[in-house]
Amino acid sequence: MQSHSWLGSRVKLGARILLFAAAIVSVVPGRAASNTANETDFRTLYDQFVSAVRANDKNKIADLISFPVSSWSVTQKNMVSETTIPNRAEFLAKYESLFTPSMRAHALKTKPQKISDDHYIISWHDEDLEYSFEFEKAPSRGFRLTAYLIGPR
Repeated sequence: MQSHSWLGSRVKLGARILLFAAAIVSVVPGRAASNTANETDFRTLYDQFVSAVRANDKNKIADLISFPVSSWSVTQKNMVSETTIPNRAEFLAKYESLFTPSMRAHALKTKPQKISDDHYIISWHDEDLEYSFEFEKAPSRGFRLTAYLIGPR
């Protein structure tokens, strides 16, 4: 009788372990689905960004930016400085200096990199400097372009 009791407790223990494992597995896909949703959201924005850059559509590009922008690098006379862009009107007024042909060309041939679930970049470099467009997920608006940065490589 003892062996039958021992077997019954083992079956109950096995059932509990399986139930626990099933509970864990059911939670994991939820997280994966969230990440996939973020990736899908970013891919949608990125496709819109590439299309707008290819067409040099400054209004559409402005639609994809999260204003105010606190950090946007500009190059003037071979000097890099950082500026802010308070609103869409300011971006559109200074579009030619804020979104140069060189930036557009690199944006079209550089693949995005995932930094975290809510942060992606497009980056490239020359001998001394690294350039990057930064994209972050805003809670109410989805992914948006949040910065253009130039820094030492």
